[in-house]
Amino acid sequence: MSRFYITTPIYYVNAAPHLGTFYTTVVADALARFHRAVGDDTFFLTGLDEHGQKIERIARERGMEPQAYCDGIADEFQKTWNRMEISNDDLIRTTSLRHKKAVGEMWARMQAAGDIYQAEYDGMYCVGCEDWKSEDDVVLEGGEKICPTHRRPVERVKEKNWFFRLTKYADHLLDLYDQKDFIRPESRRNEVASFVRGGLKDISVSRMKKSVSWGIPVPGDPDHVVYVWIDALTNYLTVLGGPDVVAQPGPARERWEECHHLIAKDILRFHAVYWPAMLKSAGLPPPAGIFCHGYLTVKGQKISKSLPATKVDPNAIAEELGVEPLRYFVLREYSLGGDGDFTYEALLQRYESELGNDLGNLLNRTVSMVRQYLGGIVQPWGGHPGEANKLWSEGNAVGDSWTRMEPSFALDRAWMCVRNTNAHIEATKPWVTWKSPGGAADTLNRDLAYCCAWLRGVAKMIAPAMPQTARDILRQIGRPESDADTWLSEPPAFWPGGEPMGPPTPLFPRLDPERKAELIAKWLPPETMAAPAPQTQTPSSAATSAAISAPASPAESGVIDKADFDRVDLRAAKVVACERVPKTEKLLKLTLDMGTEQRTIVSGIAGAYAPETLVGRTVIYLANLKPAKIRGVISQGMILAAGDAEVLALAALDRDVPAGTRIR
Repeated sequence: MSRFYITTPIYYVNAAPHLGTFYTTVVADALARFHRAVGDDTFFLTGLDEHGQKIERIARERGMEPQAYCDGIADEFQKTWNRMEISNDDLIRTTSLRHKKAVGEMWARMQAAGDIYQAEYDGMYCVGCEDWKSEDDVVLEGGEKICPTHRRPVERVKEKNWFFRLTKYADHLLDLYDQKDFIRPESRRNEVASFVRGGLKDISVSRMKKSVSWGIPVPGDPDHVVYVWIDALTNYLTVLGGPDVVAQPGPARERWEECHHLIAKDILRFHAVYWPAMLKSAGLPPPAGIFCHGYLTVKGQKISKSLPATKVDPNAIAEELGVEPLRYFVLREYSLGGDGDFTYEALLQRYESELGNDLGNLLNRTVSMVRQYLGGIVQPWGGHPGEANKLWSEGNAVGDSWTRMEPSFALDRAWMCVRNTNAHIEATKPWVTWKSPGGAADTLNRDLAYCCAWLRGVAKMIAPAMPQTARDILRQIGRPESDADTWLSEPPAFWPGGEPMGPPTPLFPRLDPERKAELIAKWLPPETMAAPAPQTQTPSSAATSAAISAPASPAESGVIDKADFDRVDLRAAKVVACERVPKTEKLLKLTLDMGTEQRTIVSGIAGAYAPETLVGRTVIYLANLKPAKIRGVISQGMILAAGDAEVLALAALDRDVPAGTRIR
């Protein structure tokens, strides 16, 4: 029996769950459900990060004690995860006694290795990130140094802290990154490796208690609390009994060695640099791997608790649409590893076309025909020659995608089976057979057994994503709901038969256009529904209006034709190196891999991206732009980005493609 240990990040308790935390947790849940179905010894952990300066301040602003505030948010998370069918085996809270004990053990082990020492820290700190910042990590706006993630000024901190000898472990980290699949996707591994090769600095791992009191005291030094990220990362060991238990041969260590961290890209450095170095210092092995997914955005903006317009409440959607359509949507819509933009329209479109028209219709028509043509029961059938093996083979293909942590591909393959089964119904036309002389009962049983067998297989394939839907399908076709808890096995029979079928129940009731519009209006944050400001007519505005209403020629309006566009050569290019252009604040020099050659460009994106975060990324490159000399560097083209005066985001592809691929 194999082991599989999957973790989400522990979520910061500065707000209730949102779509971003829901996404990561549902992915981890689906992977855990798959591994349980194939018989692996599976453990699924999620949890809450409850210490730190930000939490202390929020609690104070609300007139609450930090622990009481944390308890209230923890209750919201528990209720949400229960509602969203999250099957975690444990939920860790960093304020628990077992975790405080584990953090003490971790500190002691690193200290015993000679890797903890005292020195003065004088630098910048972002309370939003709970992270120390270098000059490369911040942007200059209006004379202030701003965290680009939280869009707020960093704070100046000068205090005597405890430090960790991160520099000691640079070679160990690079050796670790050379291991295949330790960090996925490859672009993230390249990003981290570039950061480490650029030179590490020892990191501060404590805060003075007079600055931050809400934390775990440093062992032997009550005037300091443990830096929140050292505290948080240790949680993955806490649930196994703590570092001292994991250090010993036995089940805890064996489980730890099969641990997979599922994280978003904003916390990659903590998990892929600090954490493996800490583990090495403590005499512990690294986890099996780290999978870093992208951001979910709303209208191109990263989901943020501080930006109300990006708020998407999974509970509100589940209240109206059900939990499982939302689970399906986030797993199917986004390729794990890339960014994805959320829209309610896309959610409802998949609900209607794939869940309702494809799967729901297949189940409804199959059960209806079985009841009408065969008295409600389909007799066992071994299938056409090779049919059972074909079903088993499709199940293996879907299972391989789940194993590779590719939920979108797994569901795409499962939906091919759904569509093929609908096509089988159209091809065999059971309603015609039923009306023929004698009704051809054997033919009807064969054709409908085919549908039932594939529905049973599909139910198993999609059970990691939609466990209740899988059980509903099985129940309606007369099979035990417990079939959903096991994966497709080597087939003894194509359709083993089942109990009599009752009346079909729609899985995904149809929504008319008015209802869809009503739901979207209900889900949108109030801030996005504000009426536009009235336009005031100025003396010149009448002439302007007349000019706007008159049709413009293509030359006047900036419209281009197809021939113009065909001259634009857009390519996918991978960033292989990146550095700042000396004596400039906004310019970066990038080396791009074009597949057959490398090119150099200069881009004004330094205010939005640190150089090390770009290495390994695939960008969209305008390849046939006339070269220009910028600050002494020949720039051979440009990369595409959103924004005008201010760069908001790079244009990106939703999955990795080979360097040099033409974009049309």
